[in-house]
Amino acid sequence: MNKRTLVAIFVVVVALLPANLSTPSLCTSVSTLDGFIFVVAPDGKIMYISETASVHLGLSQVELTGNSIYEYIHPADHDEMTAVLTAHQPYHSHFVQEYEIERSFFLRMKCVLAKRNAGLTCGGYKVIHCSGYLKIRQYSLDMSPFDGCYQNVGLVAVGHSLPPSAVTEIKLHSNMFMFRASLDMKLIFLDSRVAELTGYEPQDLIEKTLYHHVHGCDTFHLRCAHHLLLVKGQVTTKYYRFLAKRGGWVWVQSYATIVHNSRSSRPHCVVSVNYVLT
Repeated sequence: MNKRTLVAIFVVVVALLPANLSTPSLCTSVSTLDGFIFVVAPDGKIMYISETASVHLGLSQVELTGNSIYEYIHPADHDEMTAVLTAHQPYHSHFVQEYEIERSFFLRMKCVLAKRNAGLTCGGYKVIHCSGYLKIRQYSLDMSPFDGCYQNVGLVAVGHSLPPSAVTEIKLHSNMFMFRASLDMKLIFLDSRVAELTGYEPQDLIEKTLYHHVHGCDTFHLRCAHHLLLVKGQVTTKYYRFLAKRGGWVWVQSYATIVHNSRSSRPHCVVSVNYVLT
C-alpha cells in the first residue's frame, strides 16, 4: 500500500471520528483496546482496521485493509451487513448538518487462528460483537430548492470477541453467576452465586424459563438476543431486569453460548455467564 493511499485512508478515518476525539486519543484508544476498531465505507470496503484484529481473527491489517468486508463475513450475514451500512435521511433535514446512527450487531467473521487460541469457532467463523455508529453529513447545494445533499460517510465500529464457552476458562467474580439452559431457555443448572445476587436458591429457578423472571419491558430485547444466539451461536444481551426474590429487580447482562453435542455436533444447550450490576 503506497503512501498516498495511506494518507487518503487516514483522512477518511479522521473525518469519521467524533469532534471531541482527537487523533492522538484514537491512537491511544486503539493501542489499549480489548478488541479492534474498523472503518467501513458504505459499499463495504474496509478503509481502516487496527492491528489488534490479528489477535482476534488471525488476519493481518495489511490483508484486510482495502478489501470488502463481505469477503470476511459469513454469507448468511451479508444482508445484515448491508442493512447496517444503509442510512435513511432524517425527517427534519434542514436542522441537521451532521448526525450519527448508533449500530450494534453480531457478525460471524473468518478466523484463521489455531484452535487453541481462536476461542469458539464454527466452520472457520467466529462471532464478533460490533458496536459503533454510521456517520452522515449534509452538504449545502447552492441554487438548489432542497436543503442539501446527505452523504453516508461510513461506519466506525469496535469489534469484541465474546467470552469462551467453557466456564472453566472464565474467572467468575462476586458479581457474576452462570447458568445452563435448554435451547428454549428453560433453566437446567445454576451455580450457587445466584442466591447471593438474586435471593433465589438454584432449585427455586430450575425447570423455569429465564423469561419467567424477566421484566415485561425487557422481554422483546431478550427474545431478539435469543434468536441471534440460536442463529449465530453466541450473543451478548443488553442489560435486562431480573426479578429478585425479595422484591425489586437486579440489572443483568448475559454472555450466552450454544454448546454442541460432541457426538452429533447438534446444538445441545445454552451456557450463559451473567454479570449483575451492584
